[in-house]
Amino acid sequence: MAQLSVREYDVKKMFFKSIWKKYEWIQIREFSDVEKLDTNTQYVIKPDMLFWKRGKRGLLWLNLSKSECKDWLKKYFMKSENIDGVDGVLEVFLAEPFVKPETEFYISFAQSRDGDILTFSDEGWVDIEENWEKTQQLIIPVTQELTPSNLDKILKTPQSWDSELWELILKLWKYYRSYWYISLEFNPIALDNNWELKILDAVAKIDDQESYLQKTHWSELEIPNNYGFQENAWERYIRELDAQTGASLKLKILNPEARIWTLLAGGGGSLVITDTLWALGCGKEIGNYGECSWNPSREFTREYTKTILKEMLANKIHWKYLIIAGAIANFTHIDSTFSGVIDAFELFAPEIREQQIQILVRRGGINEKKWLTILEDACKRLQIPALVTGSDTYMTDILREIKL
Repeated sequence: MAQLSVREYDVKKMFFKSIWKKYEWIQIREFSDVEKLDTNTQYVIKPDMLFWKRGKRGLLWLNLSKSECKDWLKKYFMKSENIDGVDGVLEVFLAEPFVKPETEFYISFAQSRDGDILTFSDEGWVDIEENWEKTQQLIIPVTQELTPSNLDKILKTPQSWDSELWELILKLWKYYRSYWYISLEFNPIALDNNWELKILDAVAKIDDQESYLQKTHWSELEIPNNYGFQENAWERYIRELDAQTGASLKLKILNPEARIWTLLAGGGGSLVITDTLWALGCGKEIGNYGECSWNPSREFTREYTKTILKEMLANKIHWKYLIIAGAIANFTHIDSTFSGVIDAFELFAPEIREQQIQILVRRGGINEKKWLTILEDACKRLQIPALVTGSDTYMTDILREIKL
């Protein structure tokens, strides 16, 4: 469901593995990793932290010896850096042999409604967005494959190295489709002075919903956080749970000292509820953003609800709200999800009562009336104040009950 960026190191490593070649460039995660560099090789050093245009930012260093790489890393390794208004720490770098390009190309693949789009330019390394008129595009329908005859339409000037370029593009195409990338961009692919093609820079996104089917291809793939994002233990726990299920479990803590917390089903529902809270002037009191959707089991819902309650109870503030809401589910069995919620309530009922937390519920779907009644009865039994409504109530109406 989520489109996630991956490190350049992993993109290249998996590609070379897919064509049965060893990727030997060095990922630097500890300063001591620099000792793996060869004293007889000149290198390119760059952060591999999910932000791009590193050359323009002064964070791309070319043609460095091993000793020069050490000097640069002493200045920049674990250094704080503001990137587009986001503060973060430069903690992962990529070292590759320096290539002096003779010719540079831009190649990318991206999914679209009409099929996969191949974009090509024989002027790589430039600001491609500002020079888009210099690109050629080819749309390959989902049911078709890319062939050399297709490539003739965009590689219009025969060169002595064209066959090698065709072969590389076809390999990259197979890699793109087989490993289920949403987008895969190389800028540039360079022809060096030995007339060999080298992949110099790569940017890619995957769809994490494919993780189960790609468990072999992605077995060594790291899914890093965006630059500057600091994940706490509970966010990490939910991310690990999410990787174990076909359901969607997401959690981001916004304000640990907040009084409004949410347990929302569905990406659309979470957006509507969160936007409405901001419109009502409650934005600064929202504790978390996320979703527990796509038919999670009782066990996964219980763990998700327990995590929300632990974060919510940790601030010791009284008079708080837990919003359980979502659209009308057409396949999620709310008996399973509500059973998990009730399990968590039973574990934390004394703390919920002590901190005077009110539960606001709006949910609809399969077995709606039965399980709304069961949830309402459970809250009464546990002496937890709750307003429980179903699909006959507009989703955001329960928010009117909030009094801060």
